[in-house]
Amino acid sequence: MSDHHHEGHFPEEAEQNEIGGPVVLALMILAGIVLMIWAAS
Repeated sequence: MSDHHHEGHFPEEAEQNEIGGPVVLALMILAGIVLMIWAAS
């Protein structure tokens, strides 16, 4: 049953990947800025 759920999740994951790439990059940049501000203070 969980196998079937995982199978159905795959195409959805591929679609999310197109949006996920830039989002992950933006979050990493944001985290880097926050870390730099935190390290400077």
